[in-house]
Amino acid sequence: MANGEPPTGDEVLRFVVASVRERLPLNWGVAEALKPRGGVLRADVEVDIEAPDGGFARLIVELKSVLERRDVSRVAEQVRSRTGSPTDVPLVAARYLASSVRDALADEGLSYIDATGNMRIALDRPALFISSKGEDRDPWRKGRPRGTLKGEPAARLSRALLDYRRDWTVRELVAESGSSIGAAYRVLEYLEREDLVVKDDKRYRVTDWERLLRAWSADASFQTTARTMAYIDPRGVDNLLGKIGGEPPFPVAVTGSAAAREWATYAPAKAAYVYVSSIREASEQWGLRANATAPNVILLEPTTVGDVPFANTTLSKAGYPVAAPAQVAADLLNGPGREPAEGEFLIEWMKANEERWRRA
Repeated sequence: MANGEPPTGDEVLRFVVASVRERLPLNWGVAEALKPRGGVLRADVEVDIEAPDGGFARLIVELKSVLERRDVSRVAEQVRSRTGSPTDVPLVAARYLASSVRDALADEGLSYIDATGNMRIALDRPALFISSKGEDRDPWRKGRPRGTLKGEPAARLSRALLDYRRDWTVRELVAESGSSIGAAYRVLEYLEREDLVVKDDKRYRVTDWERLLRAWSADASFQTTARTMAYIDPRGVDNLLGKIGGEPPFPVAVTGSAAAREWATYAPAKAAYVYVSSIREASEQWGLRANATAPNVILLEPTTVGDVPFANTTLSKAGYPVAAPAQVAADLLNGPGREPAEGEFLIEWMKANEERWRRA
């Protein structure tokens, strides 16, 4: 249904009924698709599901033309108010539901369907679970995309919001992050829609730093924001880190496992991931040999996020500069092998020790 003109509300509702009918297990059936019975608190459509053993459930479908992440809690309360029986199951339908909205609906325990084929129906009685994947972007949206956390302005704003636990005016955020006012407003508008920040009077506050960290990490992996080259230091990772100590002649920030062990040791670092302003200069300075087969050093030169990876670095116990915990966690989540698990381990430490890494 993702081709041509955007579907009308009636077309979306017909798609809901057809999708349920097509995806039910063998011998299950849609007993009846009802129009609402009238009254203030009725649904847009009701779909009766019948199991082979006679079990019954009624999907109470709430149609939304547009649904933002920030509105999910309110809509969840609204659609639940339309149920009147233990067999009633609330379901939200829309032309398109963004990934973050789908996740929020699932967290609220709500079923959903959109007209691109994204679908989740979860029933306890009768026991039923249906899930299917549709589009990750609204195929009917025209004009500028609704936004992501890709690019330098988003990186600057995200890191400032993550690194500091405070409420911000736009001008304060601009001054701290180095972003432009126009870019700051665009990023904050997107973050508001995604319920990652809330605005109270003229000040913005992060609602959930962990979810913001994961959203930024997903949109801006180091593989897409930096040029990377693999090397080997014949004497090992710790030997390289010893060379980095002191006052490097160019910007440096160690990330990955070698940085994470400053706060939460998961396992010995197999390779050192190091942000540098110039790969050529750093590799020559440290006497590294190019080695793509079995590297123990990965140099990263930022290309699309400016100098953000170098912001708020601190010195490790051994004296080399490490990136801020939020940067390290985001990089680990996007790394190979065991590194995503290391990222999760670091995030658990960050949750338990927020006052130790989020500045006042």
